[in-house]
Amino acid sequence: MSASKPAFGVQIACAGMNWPECLDISQAAEELGYESVWVPDHYVSTPDGLEPDVQDDLIEGWAALGAIAQATKRIRLGPLVASCTFRNPGILAKMAASLDHISGGRIELGMGAGWYEFEHTSLDIAYPPLGQRLRQLAEAVQIVKALWSQEVVDFQGEFYSLTGAVSMPKPLQQPAPPITIGASGEKVALRNVARFADHWNTYCPPDQFAHKAEVLDRHCNEVGRSPEEIRRSVMIPAYLEEDETTRAKLERWTGIVQGKAEEAREWFLIGDDAEIQGRIDRFVQSGADLIIVQVDIKGRNVATLEQFAKRFL
Repeated sequence: MSASKPAFGVQIACAGMNWPECLDISQAAEELGYESVWVPDHYVSTPDGLEPDVQDDLIEGWAALGAIAQATKRIRLGPLVASCTFRNPGILAKMAASLDHISGGRIELGMGAGWYEFEHTSLDIAYPPLGQRLRQLAEAVQIVKALWSQEVVDFQGEFYSLTGAVSMPKPLQQPAPPITIGASGEKVALRNVARFADHWNTYCPPDQFAHKAEVLDRHCNEVGRSPEEIRRSVMIPAYLEEDETTRAKLERWTGIVQGKAEEAREWFLIGDDAEIQGRIDRFVQSGADLIIVQVDIKGRNVATLEQFAKRFL
């Protein structure tokens, strides 16, 4: 028996995103009934299980979001996720509030600690150890929330210091746009989610999602927050055709996760309808409210969304 039906979103993958296809994907996602469209906040194409090509096209995410906001009417949109290492949180708060007005109140702000070292070192962007980045993220989220809700903000933290900071206009959505935190680490990252997030997103197979959801529940109880307050989603690539390209990806991913071929499949929406629906149901049974379908096969992304919508939406 199928689990309750989740909402579905779309994530445009990090590798090889050129603008015409990005626009086509976004508009198709809206027309087909997907709830949200998300773009990466990266400066170069990132590894996806195949050999990365940093020379590949990658449109800057925030510029793309502004254009997508003007080219769509209903679909929600946001970065998945904005790295706290890339910009001062006061600037991020301003960017997100402005995009909320441009989109008519459709922005969802995804935030994270950053993970791709090359794009930092190659552009002379500081890339501190993970523990420091997670503490930095915690301060950044607090600053964004304060600037969205207070007329004047003073903040003194380990990494950021604001004195008489002002950010106008406030977001169109009230009391504020949802903040999504992308996180998988169980000790600190998921505790940040419990403390600050409206929405938790991660990338993992169903069994890991179930375990991490239980860890998040414990953190929520420890900080005095109801677990039901936090929306939960998983980003998972969809490959509806098992051709040479997808088989090569699965083979490489098997090596990355150091598992068997059947274990590697758990990281993707791949197979016949029964296999894919079963994987979706397992996420939902573990508390996922939203399945964010990632598309990353050049030239086939709109067709993938059309087939997926026909079969599963």
